[in-house]
Amino acid sequence: MRNMIKLITCTICLVTAFTGNAGPQNLDNQITSADNQSRIEQQDPLRILIVDGFNNHDWQLTTRLTKGILESSGLFRVDVSTAPSSQSALEWASWRPKFSQYDVVMQNCNSHGSRAQWPKKVQRDLEKFVSQGGGLYIFHSANNAFPQWPDYNLMIGLGWRNKNFGDAVTINRNEEVIRIPAGEGDNTNHGKRINAVITSMGNHPIHKTLPKQWKAADLEIYRYARGPAKNMTVLSYAKEPETGLNFPVEWIVRYGKGRVYNSTYGHVWKGDTNPDGMRCIAFQTLLIRTLEWLSHKQVSWPPPANFPTKEAISLE
Repeated sequence: MRNMIKLITCTICLVTAFTGNAGPQNLDNQITSADNQSRIEQQDPLRILIVDGFNNHDWQLTTRLTKGILESSGLFRVDVSTAPSSQSALEWASWRPKFSQYDVVMQNCNSHGSRAQWPKKVQRDLEKFVSQGGGLYIFHSANNAFPQWPDYNLMIGLGWRNKNFGDAVTINRNEEVIRIPAGEGDNTNHGKRINAVITSMGNHPIHKTLPKQWKAADLEIYRYARGPAKNMTVLSYAKEPETGLNFPVEWIVRYGKGRVYNSTYGHVWKGDTNPDGMRCIAFQTLLIRTLEWLSHKQVSWPPPANFPTKEAISLE
């Protein structure tokens, strides 16, 4: 990815040192695979806001690495808004991210395990931002968050929920999306992280020019993610080895005029210093391309020469 390889490697080293189904055609954009560096240098950077502050994963390292990946592409200006970590913190009264100043909000908070909740006024602000055309990127375990927030469930489509919460989704051998009703199957769960073969569905702009299949590094495959799954399109799936079923890895949701992307890429656990899930070329490429699409821009970031194959992962 041009100079991205060196820059991301340096970023990781520094961190270590300081330690009904809508079809894709309904959301389609044109895409160019040309590596037009002069055009990238001339365009205004897309404005990204990462929201973090509490999570059962290492949200500090996740934010630092993500910010490094995005800024080194030259396409983005990235700000961070860190929420108070305790529900009783006095800082909640003044914490109100200005979502409307950005093209995309990246949600990196996870309330699972009795962690904090966003104030109602901030919830309404995010709903308004997305419904009016903003982009929302649900980062890994952020789809575990806020089960009592109805519109959050609509925005994310599927999340980490119990089996009675809503529908789950599998993909059959004909790449048909099969809905599993609430109460059937299991609670959302996952097995060990694996280097998983990802299969792309359709020809969505985020995936256009990518191979049909590739191997992603250190991935969690969520079994029986659940939710309303309305206005949702599955972009890719992987076979879960214990059940033998195909479960979604990436999916998108239309919420009003806005776009939402949800996936299980990007795992960073406590104690990690150089996580393969963040070094994964597939993840990094998809991250950049997804943020372009969420911003209602052409997907211009080309897949690098070392994009992974079906047989082997590729790491920065």
